[in-house]
Amino acid sequence: MDFEKIKQWMEITQKYQNGKFWEMVLDEHRTDDLEDVEGGNVNTKENPPLIKYPKTDIYQTETDIILLLEIPGAIKEDISLSVSGTKLTLRGLLRPPMIQGVTIKNERKYGEFERNIDLPEPVDSKEIFARFENGLLIISYKRRYTREETIMIR
Repeated sequence: MDFEKIKQWMEITQKYQNGKFWEMVLDEHRTDDLEDVEGGNVNTKENPPLIKYPKTDIYQTETDIILLLEIPGAIKEDISLSVSGTKLTLRGLLRPPMIQGVTIKNERKYGEFERNIDLPEPVDSKEIFARFENGLLIISYKRRYTREETIMIR
């Protein structure tokens, strides 16, 4: 008997008993929006999944790499960036609004998020320019390799 499968089944039945079963089954965006914590498959109340967030666009011009990341409702102080070669890591926190009342509908996700983004070209942290305005994080840096160069073969 596989103990892990029984444990997973027990978690599913608990969600059913709590009224969360159909919400979990019918949530059409679940696989797109959620990512397992640290690559594992264990998502529990104590270890909830991180939000795969934010949606990102990357542009390349003749001289620059530009990233646009949508983070509506976030504040600059709750966002951090780090870079290592071609890997940009964004971490943050989306806080729920402080509204006193009963929630009728809740489609927005709140909590911690982390996103690793593969950059098209390597960069040092001191070369990155980042600004946050109107819910949009704009990150840019100068390209090191702006044109193709021919190499002579000997």
